[in-house]
Amino acid sequence: MGSIASREIRRPPNRLSLSIRGSNPREFELWRSGHAPLYEMDAESPADRSSFSAGLTSYNLANVVIIDGYSSAETLERTARTIARSNIDHISLTLHSQGGFGLDIEGRASEVNTGDLCILDMTRRSALRSSDYKSLTLVLPRALLEPHIADLDALHGRVLPRASALNAMLAAHMRQLHAQAPSLALPDIHAAAQGTAAMVAAFAGASSDGRDLIARVAAGASLRACRKVIDANLHDPWMGPEFLCKKLGVSRAKLYRMFEQLGGVTLYIQRRRLARAYRIIIDPAHAHERISAVADRCGFGNVSAFNRAFRQAHGMSPTELRIASISGEPDVTELAVDRAFRTMGRWLHGEDAAAA
Repeated sequence: MGSIASREIRRPPNRLSLSIRGSNPREFELWRSGHAPLYEMDAESPADRSSFSAGLTSYNLANVVIIDGYSSAETLERTARTIARSNIDHISLTLHSQGGFGLDIEGRASEVNTGDLCILDMTRRSALRSSDYKSLTLVLPRALLEPHIADLDALHGRVLPRASALNAMLAAHMRQLHAQAPSLALPDIHAAAQGTAAMVAAFAGASSDGRDLIARVAAGASLRACRKVIDANLHDPWMGPEFLCKKLGVSRAKLYRMFEQLGGVTLYIQRRRLARAYRIIIDPAHAHERISAVADRCGFGNVSAFNRAFRQAHGMSPTELRIASISGEPDVTELAVDRAFRTMGRWLHGEDAAAA
């Protein structure tokens, strides 16, 4: 009989499988509520909820999640409120083997057809409207991709067409990853996760022009450095374009160019401040902290301005969020209505990985 250590090494990756039938209205509401930390989800129309069906089988490979799923026509929207609530920093790649979807990326509309591979940044807004579909989705932590891709922000909304060679190779890898996942031993899980990240970086982050690649590397490095400075100084109410230019030694024009794709540097700073405030307010460890103190910690010198900005971003005041969080309403508690979705939530937060 083998040792405990050897038995653990042979332990397969975590698996999650669930499905719902349209004949059960409660199942649809569980499915919809379960999506809440990731997307605001609904059937194509209220009348379609009674006939809605969906299912998935997924594996967690050292915090890389691969999901084989199907669904009736649906709408998915990742709003500023959803982004703040979920507190995940992942990149997703979705391949539809049947069906397609309309995609809106921060006001930019496009169509993703059967066989196309779509890349989304889960820290940014998106909206999808799909027909009935079957899909394969790969979800990777940003930290796993950052060493390989200079400008991760440029990936949001990128579509690799079905006819492209890069799509064919990456799609084949995703299919093989899901097919082989049940048989992977612990050391292989680590290798599969790292190899998948490198392949995504090589294919999804590839540049068609060498000069463009050099420019993207420089811009991406500058943007990463700037984002780190912003996150380290969210408490400082004086942090703004002038502060960042001095800290980083860049011109105001270059700073604005770096953040143009993210809606501008001022808006980005405010989004990061509000996201941090959201996380503090729903954290039980800070349940007795005054809202004014939270505002101050997040760089808002005026609590009234903080309340207005918070309501605009999240659809409720800081006080209303705290009350809802303490009362345990499904809208703000992490996947409380369904154990399977709660498991998925833990996976995306880096917990429960077989290779942990």
